[in-house]
Amino acid sequence: MKQSRWLPSITFSLMIAFAAALPQELRAESPSAGKRVLTDMLGRKVEIPDPLTRVALFGGPTGQIAYILGARDQLCAVSKALKASEMLNRFDPTIKDLPAPRGASGTISIEDLMLSEAQLVIAGDLDASIVEKRTRIPVAYLESDMRRGLDLLKEEIRFYGTVFKKEARAEKYVAYLENTVALIQSRTRDIPREQRKVVYNGYSPNRLVTLGGDSFMTERIEITGCRNAAEAIMTGGKKEGLHVGLVEVSMEQVLFWNPDIMVIDIGEPERLFQEAKWKTVKAVQNRKVYKEPVGIFIWNRPTAESAVLHPLWLAKIAYQDRFKDIDLREEVKKFYREMMSFDLADHEADALINADFDVKFGPLQRKGGK
Repeated sequence: MKQSRWLPSITFSLMIAFAAALPQELRAESPSAGKRVLTDMLGRKVEIPDPLTRVALFGGPTGQIAYILGARDQLCAVSKALKASEMLNRFDPTIKDLPAPRGASGTISIEDLMLSEAQLVIAGDLDASIVEKRTRIPVAYLESDMRRGLDLLKEEIRFYGTVFKKEARAEKYVAYLENTVALIQSRTRDIPREQRKVVYNGYSPNRLVTLGGDSFMTERIEITGCRNAAEAIMTGGKKEGLHVGLVEVSMEQVLFWNPDIMVIDIGEPERLFQEAKWKTVKAVQNRKVYKEPVGIFIWNRPTAESAVLHPLWLAKIAYQDRFKDIDLREEVKKFYREMMSFDLADHEADALINADFDVKFGPLQRKGGK
């Protein structure tokens, strides 16, 4: 029998009709050959190449996740802040060879990004929206929020694990984080509220910028059995001249809080001891002023390294008797060895704890010891 010349046309039409009848979400999950679909941190579906070999990772604090997951070889571009990390340059000198199209938040060289031949850009909302509007590179959005706590951090680590196909490494980090938090809380949860040490984070050169009660820092501080001096201040949303999540307070407010412990990000505690306006603050009187440690990035950001190590560092300061068996230097070395395969010498771990590493954060380039 002679085949009808209309059959192929009819079959093709039926295929189109069938595809159109499929639910939108089902069609979105059926990528073309050599592709796969992932869901970013905002719930958006993003189609990416498979295999994925060239990822641009924007944001100084998030760059460390590629090292935790053992995915450094998949990075093709990073932020300038990551390349400015003294510690990272010691353990990965090749970081200096990567393009850094992203400077401060919202500042991206599209030309440099295009030259990196990125197959995927992962970034916060502002940077991601710029890339999405000006290029055709697939973009995965992160949560750009200083309110993000440990639960969101764990989601983010797992998201990266999916992107890089390093799910087992992601779960290894999550377990490490949960075990560390459980250890700290097992020794601090019984401290009555009225006996908990009050901690004030005094950032910027004037020490009057802080992280409030709705920031990630409150959760970190409470894990240690302490209280955030600024717990009643809400710092969510953008403020002129300040990073999201930070707020400026008055000297009178700090005097009212009268914190037991003070953490600064710039300068040396000794200088604060010499300033008359701070002399009545309990933390200054008792010389309980400490400089924020710096690893790959400064610990006053919601990063993977600070989530594990910052509460341990602060707990050792606040409640020495409860943590006298914890050797912080060894804990620091263990974390970077097991999570990032960085073997820190004793003096390097001490430099990290004492905030001697250089780091660029926001508009500031902080030199260790200055």
